[in-house]
Amino acid sequence: MSALRNIFFPLAIVAVLAAAHAQAATLYVGAASCDITPDMPSFLAGQFSPRVSTGVEYPLTANILAIESREGDKSLESAVIISVDTAVVRASILLPIREAVHKQLPEFDLGKLIVAGTHTHSAPPTVDGHFKQQEGVQVPSDYVKFAVSRIGATARQAWDGRKPARFSYGLGHGVVAYNRRAVYANGTAVMYGQTGDPNFRAIEGMEDHDINSMFFWDTSDKLLAIVVNVSCPSQEVESNHLLSSDYWGPTRELLREKYGQDVAIVGLCGAAGDQSPHLRYRQAADDRMTSLRKLDRLREIARRIVHGVDEVYQAVQHAKQDDVVVKHQYAVLKLPERIVTEAEYKACKAEAERLKAHPDDGRGGWNARVAARYEKLKTDPHPAHATPVNVLRIGETVLCTNQFELYTDFAIQMKARSKAVQTFVVQLANGAAAPQPPAGAPEEDKSDWHYASSGTYLPSERAVKGGGYGAVIQSNVVGPEGGQMLVEETLKMINAMF
Repeated sequence: MSALRNIFFPLAIVAVLAAAHAQAATLYVGAASCDITPDMPSFLAGQFSPRVSTGVEYPLTANILAIESREGDKSLESAVIISVDTAVVRASILLPIREAVHKQLPEFDLGKLIVAGTHTHSAPPTVDGHFKQQEGVQVPSDYVKFAVSRIGATARQAWDGRKPARFSYGLGHGVVAYNRRAVYANGTAVMYGQTGDPNFRAIEGMEDHDINSMFFWDTSDKLLAIVVNVSCPSQEVESNHLLSSDYWGPTRELLREKYGQDVAIVGLCGAAGDQSPHLRYRQAADDRMTSLRKLDRLREIARRIVHGVDEVYQAVQHAKQDDVVVKHQYAVLKLPERIVTEAEYKACKAEAERLKAHPDDGRGGWNARVAARYEKLKTDPHPAHATPVNVLRIGETVLCTNQFELYTDFAIQMKARSKAVQTFVVQLANGAAAPQPPAGAPEEDKSDWHYASSGTYLPSERAVKGGGYGAVIQSNVVGPEGGQMLVEETLKMINAMF
């Protein structure tokens, strides 16, 4: 653990590492990809009950982009972005990735490292003990070692492969995500609630159909990487028993068929805490069109994303820049936690007790952690949640990160108020701000503290009023007040760059 502490940043309310230069400079870019699919049966993350893989649908990969701006031989700014096919980037995988990158690239500033999950529900978990171990099933920590060894080496490959590059970007559109919370006549909301119910009244929140794309070429116009930002988790096949990168699998296949097999496709999940690729209404009509196109659902989603990328490419391929402003800031924000009420405490404690007889039901720990949070209020009545934020400016675009399943309302605020021409919001990134559980954490909670504190939903105020999974206290460490603070502080960082 001491090695990890040496590569960690001090926890502070706002600890900002900002570039000293803002002038345009020569852009250098490297990109690489690696396969991180396990070669044995593994648990699959994303559900309360254990699932064990029986095969592979689409390979799990990590896609890496290394960026640097230089003035002559002088490095001005840098970033490494790693997109990983995993459910959530928790400390259990983030810290080993940081350690591996530090070992491979000891001079690289780890504050400039962005690790983001695509939020597939068909990849191995990264925390031991969440499910009872079974003979012949890979131990999660063993999977982490395997995946991280490949990711570290690939990060080195991308960094060493930096070369003078050109950049362009643009906005396309494609219907991938649907708001998954149905509202009923009595004011309640239900995630995946039936829309055919006579009491159904509305879909609760917004949807974001932006296909945000960045393109990076070398100076001979060979395409090196495409960054694709879609505000939708990759969980169309979230209940199956196959290892799968979900819709990113066929999306990468189709994009590489068009643009080159060596192109790194860096898929980034936009704010989508209340979104899903699952159809919420008019399903018969949508299914009919998919059938007439002779596609399955994953390839239909991929078709839409690729169309969005293609329409951008056609418009921006002649608008390449090689003299690009790059700025990068990192901060650790302390957001107010959502306070557990006495009624919530009693209900969660009772449910945790009831589920002790069912150790494979993840809802037991889900409720127990809420009870532990309430009991800690006696000594810490105003708890704060440390959350890392990265803001990366490339030309007139900006990419900003958070560690939550962030409701779309918050991202729309960021996009609307950002000074950037185009804003890429990335959730489920860099999900750890401290290498240890907080002081006073219950002994039984320490083993999975990072499991509980990274990747939780951050709901809108209207969602909390409606209730339901994703907006109840068990789903949240930070509530709407903290979400608004995240918006304001992120915007301060963004707008200070322009």
